[in-house]
Amino acid sequence: MKVEDYAIAPYVRNADYAIRRPFFLGERSLLDYIIFYAQEGQFEIQIDGILHVVKEGDLCLLQPGDVHTIKGIGNTINPYVHLDFFYNPHRESSFVTRPGQIDMSTYMDFMQPRLHDCETLNIPFKLETPNQNKLRDLAFKIIENWQLQTYIGMMDANQLAHEWLTIVFKTYMAPQPRTLSKQPFLNWITSYFAFHISEPIHIDDMAKRAGLSPSRFTVLFKEHFHQSPYQYLLKLRINYAQELLRDGISLQKASEYCGFTDVHHFSKTFKSETGVNPGYFRKNCNK
Repeated sequence: MKVEDYAIAPYVRNADYAIRRPFFLGERSLLDYIIFYAQEGQFEIQIDGILHVVKEGDLCLLQPGDVHTIKGIGNTINPYVHLDFFYNPHRESSFVTRPGQIDMSTYMDFMQPRLHDCETLNIPFKLETPNQNKLRDLAFKIIENWQLQTYIGMMDANQLAHEWLTIVFKTYMAPQPRTLSKQPFLNWITSYFAFHISEPIHIDDMAKRAGLSPSRFTVLFKEHFHQSPYQYLLKLRINYAQELLRDGISLQKASEYCGFTDVHHFSKTFKSETGVNPGYFRKNCNK
C-alpha cells in the first residue's frame, strides 16, 4: 500500500467517553480506526492473538481489520474516537462493528486502508511519542466538537482528526526524498519575468532576491531551465510580442510592452529569433 494513493479526508463516526465497571468486549473486527485513550483504570486488549496491557495515560490506535477483544480491569474511563482517515464514498453507510462481527468480507466496500500495510509507515499499537500529550488533547477536542452534533462542530472534529493524523505521520513515516528542487528561486522566477517583462531585468537583482551570488544564480538557472536567464527572458519577450502583434498592436507599442529599448532593436531581435521581421509577421500571422 502507498498512502499517497488514497485521499486523506477524516470522517468521525462516533466519539465519546466510555465509563464502565469491569467489562469484556467480545471478539470483533474493525472497518474503521479507533483512537483509544486510557484515562482511568487498566485494560487488556488482545489483537490477532497478541495481548497488550494498556495502563492509564496510554494512547492507542486500532486499525481496520484488527480482530480484537477489550477487557476493562476494574472501573475504567476511556475516551475513544471511531473514524475513517481516508475518503470513502460509502462512509456514511459504514458502521461501528459489534462483538461477534469477525468476517467482514460482505462489507469490504466500507473497509478503510490499513496504515499497517503502508511500506513507509511503522505505527505501533501504543503511540509512545514526545507528541503523546498533543495527540491526547486533540482526541479530547475531537470528541468535544463531534458531540455538539452541529455542522460546524463536525467540520471542526474532522479537521482536528486531520491534524491528529498529520502528527502521527510526521512521527512514524520514514523520511521521503524531495520531489522538487531545493533551488529557492524556482517558485517565483517565471512569474517575476512575466510581471516585469516590460522593464529592465538584471541578473544581480534576481540573484539578490534568490539569496545567491549572480554566478551561482546563473548556474542553477541553467541547470533547471537548460538555458541562460537572458535566453529565457528573450524567448518570453518574443512570444509575448507575437501575441501582441496578432492582436493588431503597433510595432512601437509591442516594443515598449516587451521591454525593448527601441523599435529598431525590437525588429532586429524579432527577426533573429523568428526568421521574419515583426511588420511582416503582423500582416501575415492571421492569414
